Amino acid sequence: MTESTKPDDADAAKPGRPRDATIDDRVLGATRELLVELGWDDLSVRGIAARAGVGRSTIDRRWSSKAELVLHAILGATPDLGPFEGADTDGWVRWVASGSREIFAMPEVRAAVPGLLNTFIRNEGLRSQLWQSFSGPPAELFSAGTSRDPADAELDARALIALAAGASLFLSVVATEDDTDEVHRRIGEMLLRSVDDA
Repeated sequence: MTESTKPDDADAAKPGRPRDATIDDRVLGATRELLVELGWDDLSVRGIAARAGVGRSTIDRRWSSKAELVLHAILGATPDLGPFEGADTDGWVRWVASGSREIFAMPEVRAAVPGLLNTFIRNEGLRSQLWQSFSGPPAELFSAGTSRDPADAELDARALIALAAGASLFLSVVATEDDTDEVHRRIGEMLLRSVDDA
């Protein structure tokens, strides 16, 4: 059976037939698993398709590239704003710091980082899309929860996100000896002080 005639492809092509809702979950799960097992360089869309039990064309219809598929697999389609709901400014900062650490502690994220950074150099559109979609909504929530000038507040929020994510990335990849609870706690405290002093 060829890739283009696998059952999930045939079913998806028939008019009136509902799209298999499990396909995305299987593909994204397979992507995370193979990232950890193989690393970025040996990860292939063909291998992901085989692990997920779908045709290559099924993946190509949903994601434009390996990098886009990996980003969706490790971060989701949109940021999770649940932890920010009802949080005051300090709570927002704490979640940005702890959330950044959680993301970069994930083995699939660590495996994806080298390849994604290289991709962002060549693909400005994907890089910009990632930053805007994952910094914009939290920054808006930060701005709405403060009495500061909205433009200044949004700039502060984007700076705080960049500081927290940058620190977590650096600790997870370069300064691994200092990727400890104590250092992350101190970073959070410093970020909180910077907001209080603003």
